[in-house]
Amino acid sequence: MGSLKNSFGLGDVEAKASQSETDTIRALPASWYTSVEMYQLERRAIFSKKWLLTTHKLRLPNPGDWLRYDVAGFPFVLVKDRQGSVNAFHNVCRHRAFPVVTEDHGTSRIFSCKYHGWSYGLNGKLAKAPGYQELDGFDKSKNGLFPIHVHVDGNGFIWVNLDAAETPEVAWADDFAEIDKLARFADVDWDEYTFDHTWDMEGAYNWKILADNYNECYHCQTAHPDVPSVADLSAYQVETKEGSIIHFAGSTPEQIANGLKIASTYYFPNASMTVS
Repeated sequence: MGSLKNSFGLGDVEAKASQSETDTIRALPASWYTSVEMYQLERRAIFSKKWLLTTHKLRLPNPGDWLRYDVAGFPFVLVKDRQGSVNAFHNVCRHRAFPVVTEDHGTSRIFSCKYHGWSYGLNGKLAKAPGYQELDGFDKSKNGLFPIHVHVDGNGFIWVNLDAAETPEVAWADDFAEIDKLARFADVDWDEYTFDHTWDMEGAYNWKILADNYNECYHCQTAHPDVPSVADLSAYQVETKEGSIIHFAGSTPEQIANGLKIASTYYFPNASMTVS
């Protein structure tokens, strides 16, 4: 719990000595899963400071392709510009804070707010502000969309950081250095993948409940009786690495021969991924 408190700035600056294997390790207090105040603190201290995994670049194949997201109540949009770069912006018009895009995905030559007609280029720069751009003292260069930091890793996955500072307080490498170069991904040809579909699930639970569930396989044999057909649970183990939890399910040679080799990883705080 000490390391989590340090994330909030509540713990000691120096890391405490690790617990011995005989010490009791307790779960987080139940109130941390239900408290509105705790969630707001997490939004400020975690979700607006940490790198968030969103998607893969294959979902933005063409200039003008964009995707809308909302993570922990922060709405933003990813877009591929005409130079081939992936940009991210807060999905908020600079005029009256109306959403710039209102659909989940699309392709646009320009972003046009449907409230008062302000429009922005794929680079976020203000292109048109009817009735304002002719006013003395109005500076279009200072009224573009608010940018969000973007990192595309070596495997093509797109990460964002909502830190408003010019340089994020947490560098991507601080939490995820070399995570895209793990040996388990050496045989994966990401260019062979194509986007198929998305699906949504809504529930009245805290985000940590989902993370807790994903990162323990104690429930696997009971709740997922089909798992042994794709992984050897007797060899199951996890390894923590900075901001990630790497799951190892020892697939048998027969399972691997049938294309059932899997690699699952949790990326704190918002994403998990299984590659097969």
